[in-house]
Amino acid sequence: MSESSYSGVSVYICHRCIPEGMRLPQQWTQAGVHVRMTELPCSGKTDAQYLFHAIEAGGRGLLVIACPEGDCRLSQGNYRAEIRVGTVRRLLAEIGMDPERAVLIHCAPDVDPVVLVREAVEKFCALGENPVLAER
Repeated sequence: MSESSYSGVSVYICHRCIPEGMRLPQQWTQAGVHVRMTELPCSGKTDAQYLFHAIEAGGRGLLVIACPEGDCRLSQGNYRAEIRVGTVRRLLAEIGMDPERAVLIHCAPDVDPVVLVREAVEKFCALGENPVLAER
């Protein structure tokens, strides 16, 4: 699947949000939507430009999973991720797209991140196809 026609969901997850010993699937299909997981050393390593590219490429949505608020082990990485996802949401609203296509979730230590992803994918699916794809 080429990046220029990607219509799935991109997930970026801080590796510290993955319970010890758990192996996350790197990709799967849910309700006909391709889901891609990318593990990051810290959610603060996300970049608004690259997050926005996931939507610009036709993705239904993007999800960043960060450590709980105030509990980032790398100082303020989850705070930086929150600002960057907020920037993407603002840009989406400015161009007339639903800002709900970009989501940040603070993952509690006792929560299965795959459950969070599956719930987010359901919400992205409810938004329908990305309007960018309709313009191609």
